[in-house]
Amino acid sequence: MVARSARAERAQKSAGAVRSFFAVELGSEARQAASAVADALRKRPDGDAVRWVRAENLHVTLRFLGNVASERLAELARAVAAELHGVLPFTLRLDALHAFPAPRRPRVVALGLAPFESIAELAAAVERGVVAAGFEAEARPFRAHLTLGRVRGRYALPSDAPAPAPCPFEVGEIALLASDLSPSGPTYTRLERLPLGGDVHPETRAPGGT
Repeated sequence: MVARSARAERAQKSAGAVRSFFAVELGSEARQAASAVADALRKRPDGDAVRWVRAENLHVTLRFLGNVASERLAELARAVAAELHGVLPFTLRLDALHAFPAPRRPRVVALGLAPFESIAELAAAVERGVVAAGFEAEARPFRAHLTLGRVRGRYALPSDAPAPAPCPFEVGEIALLASDLSPSGPTYTRLERLPLGGDVHPETRAPGGT
């Protein structure tokens, strides 16, 4: 199944599709604090039951898109940027450690984010832009979280798990990221920077883009 999925991913890329998503990138202190929590959990006896996210890959997903035709990415970024004009920069901080959908049988280990209202407003603006660009609306409600790891075995979040330092960081922009999957984990490439209240700043165009 894994090999078949990898072949499908390569085929979609060769056809000009890019696996992509919108996200908030972390400040350096927040990244270090989140990574420290993951490292502490990794060192516990059952730490290998979770596939932990590499520090450089930590981010807050606002809207996962899946495989998008490369020629649609610029239009998509413009549509989302238009919705961000009315969203002011804000400060976000790391919150409590939790696991979902259930603490005793989790699939994801994550940190919460606060204040929820600010990040939810940002996610709603991104969603409006995605829909305006012709994509289907997301059926699932937005869950503000920072994924530390994905459970791949039997795992229960320990009751004495470490709490992160809050490490507030400024959210003044979001990113459109491309995700390149491999057996060692994903590699992310920033395609666009979209400032809150501003314009699109291209970083690296997707393969096949202009």
